[in-house]
Amino acid sequence: MIIDSHIHIGPSLALNTEVTPSYVVKSMEKAGVGRCLVFPFPSYGDVYGCEWVLEICEKYPFFPVFYVTEKFELPDERFVAVKWHWVGGVSDSYSNYDTLNSKKLPAFAERVAELGMPVIFEEELKFTSLFVEKYPEVKLIIPHLGLLGGNPLDFLQEFRDSENVYFDTALASPFTIKKFVEELGSERILYGSDVPFGEMWSELSKVKRLELNKKDEKRILFDNVVELCGLKID
Repeated sequence: MIIDSHIHIGPSLALNTEVTPSYVVKSMEKAGVGRCLVFPFPSYGDVYGCEWVLEICEKYPFFPVFYVTEKFELPDERFVAVKWHWVGGVSDSYSNYDTLNSKKLPAFAERVAELGMPVIFEEELKFTSLFVEKYPEVKLIIPHLGLLGGNPLDFLQEFRDSENVYFDTALASPFTIKKFVEELGSERILYGSDVPFGEMWSELSKVKRLELNKKDEKRILFDNVVELCGLKID
């Protein structure tokens, strides 16, 4: 089975669009993907959006991801991971370093570490580095090999020896994915597509074209996300 670790779902006010569960399922069928992790867009990344995600995950072959905001609501065991997207800053643009001093952040970090949940973490490189230094007990998955937060190769150098930091392949080039696998091994890389910004089948083909051995390919497409998120597969 293949699991996609990076899917946006539901309505987006900023994009004036909606990714429906049926669209995701059709994408999965086209790509040959069996399960996926889903989370709401930033404009619906609140308690309501998270509860809606839980509801659809009961009906579709999805796993729910909790979306954290600057209010730092705490996830519970119904979720398998947490999505952190420029919390307190501006999406895909710049980080708000005051967020690192939030009085609510320590309780949030303690909670996700207690639950063993990875945090799908999108911020600038410097912000990410400061977070890792401050909360080494929290496991992070950095989307796009760090592409939206800076230069992926800078992320690779910064976190080469940080065993609690993982990366997903969404929207990255095959060359960069191969570089990360060569430097880190397959154990810290996860397949993701970033639907609707990436096509599931196209992003999957990038991993397939690397012609990895079966063990390494399986780790990237299945094993790593299952182990990190404690997924239960029927």
